[in-house]
Amino acid sequence: MSDSLVGNVLAVQLECLSPVSNAILGGIISEALNYENVEEIYGSINGFCGVLNHDFIDLASQPQQTIRDLTFTPGAALGTFSDFGHLSEEMDSIFSTFKEYNIHFLLIIGGFEAQSVAFQLSQHAQEHNYEINIISIPDTIFNNLPITDHCLGYGSASKFIATTILELSRYAAAIANHDLVNIIEISTKKSDWLVASALLSPTPNIILLPSAHFQEAKFMEDIQNILKTNHYCNVIAGDSLIDREGNYITNRNMDASTKLRDILEESLEVRTLITKLGTLPYAAAHFLSKTDVDEAYACGAKAASFALDGLTGKMITILRSESGRYGAEFGVADLANICGHEKMIPGHWFGDNGKLNANFPKYALPLIQGNIALAEDNGVSKFATLKK
Repeated sequence: MSDSLVGNVLAVQLECLSPVSNAILGGIISEALNYENVEEIYGSINGFCGVLNHDFIDLASQPQQTIRDLTFTPGAALGTFSDFGHLSEEMDSIFSTFKEYNIHFLLIIGGFEAQSVAFQLSQHAQEHNYEINIISIPDTIFNNLPITDHCLGYGSASKFIATTILELSRYAAAIANHDLVNIIEISTKKSDWLVASALLSPTPNIILLPSAHFQEAKFMEDIQNILKTNHYCNVIAGDSLIDREGNYITNRNMDASTKLRDILEESLEVRTLITKLGTLPYAAAHFLSKTDVDEAYACGAKAASFALDGLTGKMITILRSESGRYGAEFGVADLANICGHEKMIPGHWFGDNGKLNANFPKYALPLIQGNIALAEDNGVSKFATLKK
């Protein structure tokens, strides 16, 4: 525990990029309550809008049941922030608020943008000799932050995607006769990780990764081969597909699933169904992975303990156990080594045919294990709401 730094904790949810963001927040609150050098625990409403507008919520005064219910509540209970482009202009105002409210411990939850903001704040604090310990937590279903084994939220999003594909497949199998192509589009921000989750579903799939070069002739050949032996075929595609020259095959007026449907219906005698998962992987609490939720809560608690014990300018990392059985521990990485870098699926996880091999399910399956029993009110899920 830090003997020299006493003050208030501020938690900020900068992006709503996973269904376990609130589980992280619950872990932060529960851990911070244990420290004598903490005077108040604040949450900033709508990210740094709350900081600039002095719009804080007292997290320490929340009912214990509310803190517990945060672990399975999707979304961002504090609200989020999107105007990252102007934050650098507001640094002086942000730190003025920190001084006014005696903020000396800052926990930032989010993905790529959040890590960049955390780094900027750390640099500004160092340059202006303001004592504040800043720790960020990697929370994004896109799983593309470096150094950490995986990002929080990815396990739950993968579980949702794999299960939804399986459910849609049962419907397709019931109505198909070797003639149905079930196109499932996933929003990816150009990251392969979410689309790769389709490999966890034991169904006849063609997986079109955003980074792979789409080849129309090969695509149609693969469809025909699958339909020879299966009543239907799933096509799981990212929302941004590129050709061999690196050009997008879609435009503002034509999304990926529509483009694929048009290609198939113009060239083959097949029927097509289209399902766009859209924002559902961000918020599907009914498919939360218990492993993911448990790690999110523990990661939030660990982030708080690191900050309160004196660490700053770091992002929490998840370290996978090297033993045969899956386990996770938590470490830290310098924010300077996180910003501007993206984690890709390793090249050796692809076979000579360009398809993902057994390394991917070996990596991803432990992250989707277990279920969460949701609280209900009249048969409908009941989620936590913070009180101001």
